[in-house]
Amino acid sequence: MTQDLPLSGAVKPYPEPDAADVRELLLDWCGAEPEDADDAVKGLAALDPLSRELADRLYQSIAADMGGRKWLAWPKATEPHPLLGLYPLLASVPDMLAFHQGRGVEEDLSRRVLADVGEKLRLNRRLYGRAGLDVANWFTGHVRGVLYQLGRLQFCVEGAGPKPFVGMHIRGEGGPLTLDAVRDSVEWALEFFPAVFPDRYSGPEDLVFKCDSWLLDPQLRDWLPERSNIPGFGALFDLEGPGDPKGARNSLWRFVFARTDDTPVEKLPRDNTLQRAVLAGIESDVPWRNRSGRLNLARLGL
Repeated sequence: MTQDLPLSGAVKPYPEPDAADVRELLLDWCGAEPEDADDAVKGLAALDPLSRELADRLYQSIAADMGGRKWLAWPKATEPHPLLGLYPLLASVPDMLAFHQGRGVEEDLSRRVLADVGEKLRLNRRLYGRAGLDVANWFTGHVRGVLYQLGRLQFCVEGAGPKPFVGMHIRGEGGPLTLDAVRDSVEWALEFFPAVFPDRYSGPEDLVFKCDSWLLDPQLRDWLPERSNIPGFGALFDLEGPGDPKGARNSLWRFVFARTDDTPVEKLPRDNTLQRAVLAGIESDVPWRNRSGRLNLARLGL
């Protein structure tokens, strides 16, 4: 995969962030914890020449595809540099801001989308007991100007064709997933994307929203209480296909339990209703699956 990245400096000079840049961006823009910012500064100083060259090439892949679609394929960060992908992302923030400003996106939304970085740093620390960003490539959608946090939900330009569908994504720290919050987010997106991407969408009628998530598994309705927001969210979608036959273990272990997927079932936490419901299903051999679906706007009254 590394061989598919642009060469160092192929698009524009790599503005490697210095320690002050890393700290300011993480604390003031990304809402990261001080310990993650401290470790990121230490990690930057520890990069060897080959790692710095790879960071440059990762940055080049971003600079070459501003305003593209979805997120980019990056090699996984490995020891001893689990934060390697963070630095080209931070270096791309000025590029993101310039793209946003050119499309009329206000700074508040720029800051809001970067808050996801702080969240994922916190999740990585819970998963691995140290600083890291194991899904750094996910943020290439953020900094290339194609993913936005609009209220409760994130929306990303995805898919092929002249009018790509808009993917819907759910931050763990975004708050309750109520139908009112979902409706407000979708209404915002219906206005936002034609305004920001008039070359792709002439109006709300061009927008198709899709989601791929364990949250759409209809089996959850049998295990969660009626007051839960999750079944109501899943019911908004017309499901497509049977779901991943490999199941949703990685997603559930990561997002429900904040554990790596090699954690034995008996060691998973049972601290909240969702964890207890998912575990009850696991212990009853329920084949939890990620499901894909198309949002049915009529079910939101839109």
